[in-house]
Amino acid sequence: MADLGVQPHVIEAVLNHVSGHKAGVAGVYNRSLYGPEKRAALKLWANHVLTIVGDASGAGIVIMFPARTGT
Repeated sequence: MADLGVQPHVIEAVLNHVSGHKAGVAGVYNRSLYGPEKRAALKLWANHVLTIVGDASGAGIVIMFPARTGT
C-alpha cells in the first residue's frame, strides 16, 4: 500500500497495528478510526490486485494449491 501512496498511519489502521503513530501519547489523544482513509486505501489495494489478477497472460500469478472439487 505504501508503494501505492497510502500513508503509513492509514496502513497501520487497516492492519489494526499500533506502533509509533498511535502508541504512547499520540494514541491517547488521536482517537481517529480513519474510516474514510481506510476505505480509500482498501479500494486502491483492490484495484491493484485486480490489475494483477486480471492480466490475461497470467503473468505474476502463482497457484499455490489446486482448487478442490466435489467435497
